[in-house]
Amino acid sequence: TVACVTGEASIQMCIQELSTCKQYHLPIKIVNLNNRYMGMVRQWQEFFYGNRYAESYMDALPDFVKLAEAYGHVGLKIEKPGDVEGALAEALRQKQRLVFLDFITDQTENVFPMIPGGKGLTEMILAEEL
Repeated sequence: TVACVTGEASIQMCIQELSTCKQYHLPIKIVNLNNRYMGMVRQWQEFFYGNRYAESYMDALPDFVKLAEAYGHVGLKIEKPGDVEGALAEALRQKQRLVFLDFITDQTENVFPMIPGGKGLTEMILAEEL
């Protein structure tokens, strides 16, 4: 099973490839971590720019489930932690279909570890350091 883990901003840079996946019958599982922000950009703005957010909030997003279905794929929206296991099981049951899993996450969830610009691996920031 091939899985692509992405975010709602990055997937839109190549969303047209859902057509390619349909054309070649690629049963990929797309895990879209959708926090309605350009997550890594927002995180940098939070940590290094004093919460001065600019152009990182995404208030005009498509319905990714409907978009996946428009291409002939399976689309699933996951909004509660209790639904994660069932959604993943359903995606894996769909052996011959692309499944687009749209995980709605907390808007302020951060990604760790992260390495500040100009720093080395030994200077990475871990979640527990905050």
